[in-house]
Amino acid sequence: MTETRHTSISKRQLVPGARSPFPLEAQVPAMLAEDPLICAFLRALDEVIAPAIQTLDCFDAYLDPRIAPPDMTAYIGSWVLADIDNVWDEAAIRDDVANAHQRASWSGTAYAIRTRLVPREAASVEIDDSGSTLVNMKPTSPADWATDDGPSVRVRIAASDIDRIQQIVTKLVPAHVKLEVESAT
Repeated sequence: MTETRHTSISKRQLVPGARSPFPLEAQVPAMLAEDPLICAFLRALDEVIAPAIQTLDCFDAYLDPRIAPPDMTAYIGSWVLADIDNVWDEAAIRDDVANAHQRASWSGTAYAIRTRLVPREAASVEIDDSGSTLVNMKPTSPADWATDDGPSVRVRIAASDIDRIQQIVTKLVPAHVKLEVESAT
């Protein structure tokens, strides 16, 4: 499995001075509370546990892509099959993850291609969709599928990185649809 790096996403770090709402030092028997070594150990342990408690207290915010930390937003994107592109900024990633459920309902349509490409590329997209489908009641091999009269999609976009556009659009159209992506420049 390849690792995708997002240069615009930073990782969460230790919050200096974070306090646990449930200090361990206050929960030990009086005999142990008087031992300076035990007290120092428990204060250090509280500092380690505090971020986990804060994360659990705010867990609902971690599941909302509009307000979650950037690395968690990318992680949620992997849950909902959002196709996060390495060149997107943080706002585009958040928007993509938040709208993945709506995009899934339009999967395989010209509307899905247009809404996926236009906001990211800030360019006009011309999509020619044959509008046809293939139906067979028995399983067949892709080699037996009609190639000339079958469904097809042609995408013309004014973009410099056609290979990247090809990868994005390939994930949006069904496997049996003939796809052509070309530059409109």
